[in-house]
Amino acid sequence: MNIAERSTSSIAPIPRWLVAGLTAAVLILLGGWLLAGVYVYYRFAGPVAPRVMVGDTPVGGLSDAQAAERVDQRWNRERVLLVTDGERYWQAQPLDFGLWVDPAATARQAYRVGRGERRFQELWQVIFDRQPLEIRPQVVFSPTIAVERLRNWRGLVEYAPEPPQLSYAGGEWCAVPGAAGIALDVEATVRLMEQNAEVILRSGVLTLVTRRLPSPTADLEARLPSLVEQLNRPLRVEGYDPILDRSEVWDVPPELLAEWVRLDWESGEPRLRLDEIGFPAYLEGLQNRLTDGRSVWLPPDPYNLSERWVSGTPYTVILRHPPTTYTVQPGDTLLSISYRVQIPAWMILRANPRLNPDVLPTGSALTIPSRSDLLPLPVVIGKRILISISAQRMTVVENGQPIREFVISTGIDRSPTQPGVFQVQTHVAEAYASVWDLTMPYFLGIYEAWPGFMNGIHGLPTLSSGRRLWAGNLGRPVSYGCIILDLPAAEWLYDWAQNGVVVEIRE
Repeated sequence: MNIAERSTSSIAPIPRWLVAGLTAAVLILLGGWLLAGVYVYYRFAGPVAPRVMVGDTPVGGLSDAQAAERVDQRWNRERVLLVTDGERYWQAQPLDFGLWVDPAATARQAYRVGRGERRFQELWQVIFDRQPLEIRPQVVFSPTIAVERLRNWRGLVEYAPEPPQLSYAGGEWCAVPGAAGIALDVEATVRLMEQNAEVILRSGVLTLVTRRLPSPTADLEARLPSLVEQLNRPLRVEGYDPILDRSEVWDVPPELLAEWVRLDWESGEPRLRLDEIGFPAYLEGLQNRLTDGRSVWLPPDPYNLSERWVSGTPYTVILRHPPTTYTVQPGDTLLSISYRVQIPAWMILRANPRLNPDVLPTGSALTIPSRSDLLPLPVVIGKRILISISAQRMTVVENGQPIREFVISTGIDRSPTQPGVFQVQTHVAEAYASVWDLTMPYFLGIYEAWPGFMNGIHGLPTLSSGRRLWAGNLGRPVSYGCIILDLPAAEWLYDWAQNGVVVEIRE
């Protein structure tokens, strides 16, 4: 071994514990320098500490001015306030009600995170624990603005109580309160906002303080005795059968009528009326009361139930007859059957398209059209013309009482007048019948003797030569099927009988 080798081998190795200790010391020193650098940076310069929140708004990493701008944007400009009275909801902005966040003061508070007395704990939380640190917004509330705005909102929020209404039970009427109204308590709402300004801003919900306004019933209770007479008055429906000239009357059940009663207040006075919405269903139900095949036909007139109820005037519906059948008897002819069932022969032929009018097998069944088919127009109630073929007389009836009687002439045997119930359908001042070269003054068309040929009532006719026919023959059959009057009577009847008046012709 030489001297050099001995020198090298004599240097002892550095212990591992020493290396580890030196490394730890260096790391601790570097960590301390890092912490000190971070602290110095956030203590004397730099932005808001990371992960700092103003409520739900992040402001970490922003400068003081940037943080103030973001707070103002998120809390004062973008925030929506849901305003409610517990039942209804509206949208507004907090600023409208004097609520806002002071952006500068709130930004300064955020900036102090990591720079105040708890700076080390705060910095450790946001930097090393990486946990957000929330600070409270600096809320400002102006009662003056809130009062002004709430007073303006009264028209939107408040509503008056509904007036009292009537109730019917056990055959008795009584007053019942309507729905309560709502009044906005401005002062109480302002106090609530003042005590809970931050909660309202954070939740975004402003619950208005309201009070119920009860419906007053005393006035109606005092007036109820004077209304009872009208309330207990029935509403009547009259079913008029123009074929039989008879009526059936139904009273709307009191319990059902009570459901239709409405009470309105006009200038402080109660006014009764009927709601018509349920009336059509009631009319449909009347059909079930008719067990003889007749049906209810509603005229086009308005219901006007309130006026009818007050005046006691019934609402009139028309009862229509159904088609029938006729069994051919020995010796029957189409004309004799037509007279018996009071339907023109051509209508019977149309209802029985395979019928041979010259051959009517005994015992065969014929379909007979509805007699109501002869009344195509709305029936005029209260007027009726009665014609007797055997007596050669006409009686004019109004409101159930005869008002005029005239001597007439009806059709001769080979062109007879059809018995039945018909209707005034046309008015022609001077009608012309080319078949007989007759001009018929004051002509009222009442039925088609055959399709396209209308029989009617008119004054004494004239030929084209100017000669007037049958002037001295009234009182016995002379016409070709029409009913003849003298001229003054025909003119009067022409003016009295509007279209729709029923004409009943008896044998």
